This record gives sequence, C-alpha cells and structure tokens, in this order.
Amino acid sequence: MTPENGRITPEKAMEELGIQSTQYYARTKKLGIKSHRVGGKAYLDEEQMQKLRDYGKSQNVLANVDNLEELSLETAEIIEEISDEEEEDIWRKAGEIKAKHLTAKNLLALHLAAGLKLEDLDPDLQEQVRTINAAANPESMGKSIAGTAQAMLEKRRLRQK
Repeated sequence: MTPENGRITPEKAMEELGIQSTQYYARTKKLGIKSHRVGGKAYLDEEQMQKLRDYGKSQNVLANVDNLEELSLETAEIIEEISDEEEEDIWRKAGEIKAKHLTAKNLLALHLAAGLKLEDLDPDLQEQVRTINAAANPESMGKSIAGTAQAMLEKRRLRQK
C-alpha cells in the first residue's frame, strides 16, 4: 500500500480503508492525525496510516453479529412508531445532510479563495488574472475602443431619456 516515497494520499488511504471522505476526516480528527504537506498536497506517513488501520479494526470488532441483531430489532421497533410527519422530517434531515456533503468542498474552496491574494495563485492563474484585467481595462485597449465604448454609452443614455 505504501508508495516508494512513504507518502500516502488521503485518496489512497480512503480506498484501502473502504471509507468515504467524511469518515476519513472524522477519523483523522478523532485520532489527532495531522497530515504532512508537500508541495501543497496532503500526505500521511506509514505510522499515521497504521493508526487509521488499527482504528478501523477496533470498530469492526465492536460491530459483531450479536450487536447488529440487537440493533436491527431496536431499529425495527422505532421505525414502527414513526409518524408520517416524523418520516418527512427524517427525509428532510437526510436531504440536508447530503446537501452539506455535496457542497462542503466548494464552500471550503470559496472560503479559502476569499483569503487568497494574487501572489498566492499558481503562475498560470496569475497570468490569467492579468490577461483578463488587461482586457477589461479600457486604457489598455487603446483610445479608439475606449472612445467607441464611451460614445455607445452616451447614445444609450440619450435614448433612455
């Protein structure tokens, strides 16, 4: 499982453990595992990965067949007591949870982006920003385009009066 450089990506860890990102981040938080950063990418070392493996094994031991049967019986009794209104509330709650899962990465990216400066961006993105800013700046487009744009604005304003 461990790559030659000893770095294990979160994706590889999730794949090996058979878990989703929500479970992965919950487990790393619970175990106090802080990923290493190299070139802006997160990695685990073998010791951290072993902690995750051991945690997964301990959870599997707790979920033995007897406990699952008891849980199933208790859950069946609870389900029989759920009213239609409560069922709708449960569906709504499930939808809200799924919506959070579907938007969490984009929200995180949006919050991170709000704190970034031009110099924080990769060189190709810096160039893209400069190109767009230059194209949007009338002074850089030359006097003829700026003059044409100004004339069009004045003409539109006269028609609106």
